[in-house]
Amino acid sequence: MIPFRELAARGSAVADADLDRIAAAVRPDDDAHMLYTSGSTARPKGAPLQHGSLIENAFNIGERLHVGAEDRFWFAVSLFWAFGCGNALPNALSHGACIVLQEHFDAGEALRLIERERCSVIYVTANMTQALWDHPDRAARDLTSLRAGATLGTPEQIRRAADLGVRDICQVYGLTESYGNCAVTDASDPLELRLTTVGTALPGFTVRIVDPETERVLPAGEVGEIRLKGHVIRGYYKDPEKTADAFDADGFFRTGDLGTADAEGRLQFRGRLKEMLKTGGINVPPIEVEQILMAHPAVESAFVIGLPDPVVDEVPAAVVVLRAGMTVEAQALDAHCRAALAAYKVPRRYRFATPDDLPLTTTGKLQKNRLHELFEAAPAGRVA
Repeated sequence: MIPFRELAARGSAVADADLDRIAAAVRPDDDAHMLYTSGSTARPKGAPLQHGSLIENAFNIGERLHVGAEDRFWFAVSLFWAFGCGNALPNALSHGACIVLQEHFDAGEALRLIERERCSVIYVTANMTQALWDHPDRAARDLTSLRAGATLGTPEQIRRAADLGVRDICQVYGLTESYGNCAVTDASDPLELRLTTVGTALPGFTVRIVDPETERVLPAGEVGEIRLKGHVIRGYYKDPEKTADAFDADGFFRTGDLGTADAEGRLQFRGRLKEMLKTGGINVPPIEVEQILMAHPAVESAFVIGLPDPVVDEVPAAVVVLRAGMTVEAQALDAHCRAALAAYKVPRRYRFATPDDLPLTTTGKLQKNRLHELFEAAPAGRVA
């Protein structure tokens, strides 16, 4: 590692002609940097990202957010995450905007920075948005400079960002392997579309929805695996086996994510393929149950997994984080779910947890494959 303060000194003797020669030698298909997948469900994999796609895709993201040279980004997510170095940083650089970096996230400091620096674009995760909303200083801070931003989450979580003042908040979808994002809503889309979809594919991408069992390309409205062509990595670093597994016979990248596309090509994210539950032989997408649970006024977030069952293989179980100062019994959540879901989709077990109980990766992603440990570690709410 080279400390930043030493960087300029080390380059002081390098001639401009040498810099020009080195810069001219860089080609669009050269690797710019390598990110590692988060490892939330498997061992991290090295994803080399190329200069050309990195710049072009981030520029297209900025076009969806309507970014201009007058914009100032507030950002507190790690720059070694694709959300940072694959989206926010090259987005701002390619549009001449400014980035206001916060060393680590603190809601009070974030509100102060946004007000002082008159930030207009913010990059947030759902838990950050909630922390900003809940902070006691929010009402006293002038956030009228806010305009647009990038985030992901449930409709209720996206609406919270809009309520915070980010009126043109955009929902995004993508992976490290697709240069951060491959689909983004447009800042000018009606709010309802920005709440319920992740927008259309960015320029340079082709998207298919495929039945992963039959490899059949599915029509509009049907749930299947999202597959991509375009600004996608050529392969994983020194891992030919995982590279071969990652692409189908037509050269489309297997995202491992479930989704649908409407007749206009707008995508809806429907969860991870590996997280799909099968109870009594019937598929249950966890995100459907999670959205119903989070519609309850006492629930801040909910995460649904499958627990082993000797009769139906596995049953839905929910880890629930309540809003500050709120209480609710498992029986009440059960009744809430039964009013909106088929009986086989209703959680059979509930585990009430705090945000600190949740297993996270170093980049703050939930390790959903470890949530079963919460049911083993402490008593859970039970519903017969």
